[in-house]
Formats: sequence, structure tokens, C-alpha cells
Amino acid sequence: MFYHHNMGKNEKVIRLVGGAAVFVIGWIVLNGSGVLASMVTATTLVGFVLALIGVILFVTGLFSWCPLNAMFHYNSCDACKEGATHRHLPV
Repeated sequence: MFYHHNMGKNEKVIRLVGGAAVFVIGWIVLNGSGVLASMVTATTLVGFVLALIGVILFVTGLFSWCPLNAMFHYNSCDACKEGATHRHLPV
């Protein structure tokens, strides 16, 4: 399946590595908070939000497509900017 991406190689690598790192930090915060299952605290919320942001960054990097980039008509792919013909692969 070929599709149009809106992310260059550097942005993709930053999102993959950064997303994984943010997810791990969120996971550590969630597991280290020592909260009972029935209690929700600010620490739990912060951990959940960080983990969610990490997943979103990682998935957008994996597919080389970001909805915010599309919404603002931003494309960091150098080959696309130059008008070069190239294949847009899923990964």
C-alpha cells in the first residue's frame, strides 16, 4: 500500500526515538506512583498523558504521517519539496 506521507527522515527518527522515550517515562511514572486501583491522583494522570503522547508520537513516526502536519500543510520530506518522484512506503 502506497500513500502520501508528510514527514521526512529526520522528523521520523526524532518521533520514533522521542515517542518511545516519552512512553517509557510515562510508564515509569504510572508504575512508580504507588496508587491504589481505586485512586486517581495527579501523578497517575501525568503518567497516563505522557504514555499516550509517547504512543501518538511513535505511531505517527512509524507511518510517516502526522495529522497536525497535514492540517497546517507542512511536509518535511525533502524529496516531496523538490518535486521528485519517489515511492511513499508505509515504513
